[in-house]
Amino acid sequence: MANKRFILEKVERNLKQRGVAAVQSGDSVLVTKTGGDVLTVSYVDKSVQSPMGGVSDAASPFLGIGIAAPGSLKIKGAAGENTLAAIMDQKEALELMHELAGYANDVVVEAGDSTAELARVRGHEHLLGMGS
Repeated sequence: MANKRFILEKVERNLKQRGVAAVQSGDSVLVTKTGGDVLTVSYVDKSVQSPMGGVSDAASPFLGIGIAAPGSLKIKGAAGENTLAAIMDQKEALELMHELAGYANDVVVEAGDSTAELARVRGHEHLLGMGS
C-alpha cells in the first residue's frame, strides 16, 4: 500500500514546476485549467487482501507494497465534464496526464457528474514512480 500523501505532494510539486496551478486539498490535488474548470486528482487504493497487498501506510509508511499492488491515480472531471474531450480540453489537463502517466500506477479518467470510468491507462512497473 502506498502513502497517498507523499504521492499527491509529488504530483502537486511537479505540476507547479511545469507552471500548472495545482494545490493539495486533503486527499486530493486540485488542478485548475484555463477557463476555471478544476480537475480533481486522487489516489485510489488497490483492493488486495493483506499481506499480499503490502503493509498499510497507517501502520508503517516506510514498508513496501507487497506483490506490486499499487493503487490507481484518478482524474475526475469538473461538473459537466462527462467525456474525455471535455476533460482533456486544455493544456493543463494534458500536462496532468503527462505527469500521472510517469508512474507505475494505472491512471483512471472519471466523468465529472458520475463515477463512470471513461478511460484507464495502464501503468508499468519500469516507470519512475514504481511502487507508488
